[in-house]
Amino acid sequence: GLTCFLCYAIFAAVLGMFQFGYNTGVINAPQSVIENFIGDCWKERFNKNIEGSKQDLLWSIAVSIFAIGGMIGGICGGSVGNKFGRKKGLLLNNLLGVGGACLMGFSQMSYSYEMLILGRLVIGINC
Repeated sequence: GLTCFLCYAIFAAVLGMFQFGYNTGVINAPQSVIENFIGDCWKERFNKNIEGSKQDLLWSIAVSIFAIGGMIGGICGGSVGNKFGRKKGLLLNNLLGVGGACLMGFSQMSYSYEMLILGRLVIGINC
């Protein structure tokens, strides 16, 4: 029958599709803000300005790591579903989504562009 657990799993699956579309495009609008954040973190750590090429490289990694995470998640998704079942697999996948969101959300507070990049990877695996 239709249980709360099943409804939550269905909601999680639908939300996953939304997350993929959102996280694919959301990074482009605040590009200058994120590049400034990377530059500020670099200056705070090394007491010098970041070179333009390094900043471009870190920006490119932050954008593209999401797709790499998506490939990892796509490869592992079937195994997780077979091992834990479809509903529990979806619920476990939500933990990745929450973890990735926390990493990205707390990256500015922690002054860590690495957390932003790692969070995008985790969200990619989640999606």
